[in-house]
Amino acid sequence: MGHIVSLDAEGRLVYKGLLSSQEKATVDEILNALKSEIPEIESDLASEYGQSVWYKYNLGLFLGGLLEKYQITIAERRQFWDEIKTFATKEERKRNEGTNAVTRSFYQQCYILSCQDKEVVEKLTWRQWQDILDRVGNREDERIFVWIKNLTGKIREDDWREFEKALHLYLKEKDTSVFTDEELFSIYDSLLKMCKVWRERFKVFEAEHPKSLKIKSKGVWAKKYYACCFDIKKIQRIRIVTQEICEQAFQELMEK
Repeated sequence: MGHIVSLDAEGRLVYKGLLSSQEKATVDEILNALKSEIPEIESDLASEYGQSVWYKYNLGLFLGGLLEKYQITIAERRQFWDEIKTFATKEERKRNEGTNAVTRSFYQQCYILSCQDKEVVEKLTWRQWQDILDRVGNREDERIFVWIKNLTGKIREDDWREFEKALHLYLKEKDTSVFTDEELFSIYDSLLKMCKVWRERFKVFEAEHPKSLKIKSKGVWAKKYYACCFDIKKIQRIRIVTQEICEQAFQELMEK
């Protein structure tokens, strides 16, 4: 591609590398096309889908077409997403992507989402998709998308956020390629169950101990609970976290 551009401190267009006048003309042509196409497609999709996950999915399909049309290499994608955000879109998004947070690029995440089957996409809300797209390690084994596809019903937002945190802790220094599909899916099931037990038991704990300092640091105690579950599982030398382990971990941490 070789047409990466940015703005300097005074808002002037800066071309990356030494470009000929013809190359600069090509860059300007692409930028003008983006300025015209991106606001139009975003407006059309917002009118049809609101801000739902299908807005992002279909925007991702459109972006995939741009990657092919302008021959954007994998190495150049982040810069291309930044060009769209800086020069083309009229949407104001409050979420801070960070200068080096490649995985948090809105357009990158829309594109990745569009690469999934529709039966997978419909299982989660956009916020839930952001949780998994933010954590590259959690989706490194792509079989997680098959597991998501096979889920019955919707998953609560709070359960999903906790599942993502628990999965991140579980996957540290683990190679999931050694598991069969059945084994891996049973692990995902057990982690989701572990998070549901935490939510249910903590709700009871709040009601029974309204003055407990643990309530104000719920996130900290959630991580301790997950770690305790994993420790007990390790001691028992079993592959998955059982209901009994969840109950034992909660009791040891919160009720003693």
